[in-house]
Amino acid sequence: MADPLGIVGLVAVVAQIIRASAQFGQDWRNAPDDAKAFIAELRTLKTALSETHTNIVVDRNFQDAIRGLPSALRASAPGSDVEQETGARATISACHAALEVILADLKKRAQARHGWERLRGAFLAKAAREAVENVHRHCVALNQLVAIDAITLAVNTHQHVKQGVQEQQHIRQGVDSLRLHQENREATEERSRILDWVTPTDFASLQSDLSDRRQAGTGRWLPESAEFRTWMQAKGQTLFCPGIPGAGKTILTSAVVDELLAYSQETENPGSIGVAYVYCNFRRQDKAEDLLASLLRQLAQGQPSLPGVIRSLYARQSGRPTRPSFDDLSAALRSVISLYAKAFIVVDALDECPISEGCRSRFISEIIDLQSQTGANVFTTSRFIPEITHTFQDIATVLEIRARDEDVRKYLASRMFRLPSFVGRRAELQEEIVTEITKAADGMYVTFSARFTLS
Repeated sequence: MADPLGIVGLVAVVAQIIRASAQFGQDWRNAPDDAKAFIAELRTLKTALSETHTNIVVDRNFQDAIRGLPSALRASAPGSDVEQETGARATISACHAALEVILADLKKRAQARHGWERLRGAFLAKAAREAVENVHRHCVALNQLVAIDAITLAVNTHQHVKQGVQEQQHIRQGVDSLRLHQENREATEERSRILDWVTPTDFASLQSDLSDRRQAGTGRWLPESAEFRTWMQAKGQTLFCPGIPGAGKTILTSAVVDELLAYSQETENPGSIGVAYVYCNFRRQDKAEDLLASLLRQLAQGQPSLPGVIRSLYARQSGRPTRPSFDDLSAALRSVISLYAKAFIVVDALDECPISEGCRSRFISEIIDLQSQTGANVFTTSRFIPEITHTFQDIATVLEIRARDEDVRKYLASRMFRLPSFVGRRAELQEEIVTEITKAADGMYVTFSARFTLS
């Protein structure tokens, strides 16, 4: 290792002086106190020089580590590195020369046995003592600055380690977030795939359309009736609402569904109330399996995670073109209903459920069994079909649906703007028109253009 400051050479001279003085053995005890003190200073100097040499020259890793960091060692000696090195070399060189004189005198004494008084001058020489003191002081100062730089390095290292740990935590959190997002996306896709396998039919869009078509402020009599309130608050009840064609059964059913959905969200535990509904329509020619599957899908969707019975059913059928059987759907529906504290099943227009292949009778029988076995609340509407009315008259609360005069009046009043302008200018004429049409409606909703609607 190169020694640009000459520290190694100075350490060698100091070591020789210490060894030479030790050769005098017992005779050294008679040496003047000044000589003994000087030798003690040299031993201290040797230690300081060795430490300085290690810190400044030998330990290049330390110098590389503090490069670019605030340094007490660099700040203590302004100027270029060449100037700093030159000043240190001059101080060490002067000390080296002075100690060489002492070493030479010690060697002469060892050969000629001069007395200590003759050598005392060499030990007390001002130049030698000042040189030793300067080098020692310089070494101590340098070593202290190196210690300060070591603390700075330790703090900086700690900060880097801490920052590295934080960055690793951020990376880990980011990876976890991405993994969770991916898992959620895959779970959502799987959930949709299984539910679509149960049935692709979703009545939510139809429910939304019916709610939009319902005249504001109308149809409230049914959800606010005593029969409906009793049915909704109790458990395991059936409310059967027959009505003539055009009485507004479907529109009122949509009002019932909205009421139940709002109720399910207002409870302390929204997930404890299940709501499922179907709108039968003779044009679709739904099978009993289709209607059960729709009820099952809606109730399964209401759970925070897809019920295990649905997953098991899908796993058994996966890879095969078959759909769930009637019995499979019935068993799964009972299992999912049991997950709720209370479940509501709404079926509109049972009369439009096809009678072919026993579809209507099978579906009605299944709804009744569900109600008795699971305690679900069932709401149904239908025209006055003897087969249907006889089935429910002994097991359900019956509430006939008829267009209320106040609803018909509100409906007609909202459409007065369609009449010629002379009608709009005469309030008494508008009232006469509304009154006469309300009488003629006789429990049915009608449009002003004489098109009967709403059921």
